[in-house]
Amino acid sequence: MSTELANRSFIHVITPASTSVITPANIPLTEQDPFAYVNTPARYTPQEFYGVMIDTGASRRSTAGYGQYLAYKKISNIDIDTAQAGAINVQFGIGSTPSIGLITVNTPIGNIDFHVVKANTPFLLCLKDIDTLRTYYNNVTDILITLSVKLLVTRRFGHPFLL
Repeated sequence: MSTELANRSFIHVITPASTSVITPANIPLTEQDPFAYVNTPARYTPQEFYGVMIDTGASRRSTAGYGQYLAYKKISNIDIDTAQAGAINVQFGIGSTPSIGLITVNTPIGNIDFHVVKANTPFLLCLKDIDTLRTYYNNVTDILITLSVKLLVTRRFGHPFLL
């Protein structure tokens, strides 16, 4: 019943008032697509470097989208180590993509290896790297804390970024 209400609420929000709708409740579950696809313009393009997103949900490898790598390259002139291409396969939601190489970025908390992938993502700092650098993120105060320094974290698009 709660799924039915959620489906109807969602349809109400996205449907213009003058359009009639067939509700998902009338479609057998085997025919429903469980994924919603949103076609929006790319945010993490080569035009602007946004910083490093603190991603405690990322598994074991820090990654960077190719567009953000190109934006970062404009300010740091760092090349991708393509000998590391394919070293990891990154899972994003329902799809995955192999890395095209590796870059090492000198951040305020230390050097971090980012696997570059052909995906529309920012630089994502994984929890394993945060732990390895003996750092933790206080999401209440938006401060990244190391053994020697406290760094202010900025929220962009609802996510924490180290600039």
